[in-house]
Amino acid sequence: MEPKILIPIIMIIAIYLVICFVDLLKVNKTKFLPKWLWGVIICISIPLGGIIYYIIGRDVLGDNDE
Repeated sequence: MEPKILIPIIMIIAIYLVICFVDLLKVNKTKFLPKWLWGVIICISIPLGGIIYYIIGRDVLGDNDE
């Protein structure tokens, strides 16, 4: 693969991972699994892990518990 194509793909993946991890660190609770395990899933299965986290694992109702 040419670097002209590969570099933007790597940048998009890196930005996607940063967004997933920042969100994972911000939430108070996650559903079904502990935060550290969601982090492993996000890393191992890019981009499916982040998508699964946003759909299934993120506890939206628990975000505002202060």
